[in-house]
Amino acid sequence: MTDNGSQAREAWSAVRAMLDEMTEMVTHDAETELELVEGLRVLGRITALCSELSLDVDVEAPWFFPMNSHARYVGGPNPDGEYHLAMISGRHRYRVTGTRGTVAYLGFQVLAASGLTPRRMAAYVSDTDLEVDADGRFRFVLSARKPAAGELAGDAWVEIPPDASAMVVRQYIADPARETAATYAIEPLDPPGSPALPTDGELAQQFTAMAWTIWKLATLHRTIKPELLEHSNELVTAEAADLGAADTTPDNLYMIGTFRLEPREALVLDFTPPPTRYWSVTLENIWHECIDVRRRRSSLTSASATVDGSGSVTIVVAADDPGSPNWLDTGRRHRGFVLLRWLDNPAPPAVRATVVDLDDVKVC
Repeated sequence: MTDNGSQAREAWSAVRAMLDEMTEMVTHDAETELELVEGLRVLGRITALCSELSLDVDVEAPWFFPMNSHARYVGGPNPDGEYHLAMISGRHRYRVTGTRGTVAYLGFQVLAASGLTPRRMAAYVSDTDLEVDADGRFRFVLSARKPAAGELAGDAWVEIPPDASAMVVRQYIADPARETAATYAIEPLDPPGSPALPTDGELAQQFTAMAWTIWKLATLHRTIKPELLEHSNELVTAEAADLGAADTTPDNLYMIGTFRLEPREALVLDFTPPPTRYWSVTLENIWHECIDVRRRRSSLTSASATVDGSGSVTIVVAADDPGSPNWLDTGRRHRGFVLLRWLDNPAPPAVRATVVDLDDVKVC
């Protein structure tokens, strides 16, 4: 055995050190045993995701893979949507093809930078920008250099920087029973060569990126408006850039806050939705993980929420069902985050947040 691989071993040690540091953070920040064990589970799920997006990479022949699983909803995603990621490089050229479907929203975001460098949004194509034919199909080319005449074959061109590193695809689904999901694929325009063997330096870079992404996803409660933890049961308006330009898209307006409730208390949100094609309200635990998506009603969309005769909506956040049609289940968590998404950047609606006794919740 030689002493080769020193860079990779050093970077792997950094991953292990990061996991130890994040374990200490979870232990310190958790207020209950539930938050502790849930935080450790989130850390494990984040590590699994970061391993996939850092190590399972082939930028010469990339593919889209789901960032969420049936159980993994970390990083504050929209649980009423789909997120796919392809790892790319600005040194290569790609073609993206697909069908628009009928989902409420579809967007393609190119991220740039790698390693310890913070990611930034380098390009963005929303569904309103897509060139869709009569059959609902689209296609566009990603490259740093504008293709020569005749190379595009009718495709749109999306310019990406030399340090482009990933493409994130988001689709929001208001009503899965009535909407058809979009489909998409990515292919290299330059034929890939034989698969290269891993090298010490390349693996070290991948481990470094893995450690950085673990830190980023595990510390969201500390880095995205941490003051909300001290001002519970209030909502503030936030543009996409306020929540991280690389983690959001510019055509969304957000409202975010934390709930902190006693066992028989409820947080009641009253608002009149703005005229937008999609909005949603989602509960997250303190680690910005969506709450039991498959088996609890912890999220509502513009299609699933009940609206009264005046056009207003009342959302009830509580541990027990008060009989409200718009009850969101905290799953017995005493605190967590509330996130409202408004598509197409409407004027922020007025949202009244009130803490009441569960027995005093008005049932419509």
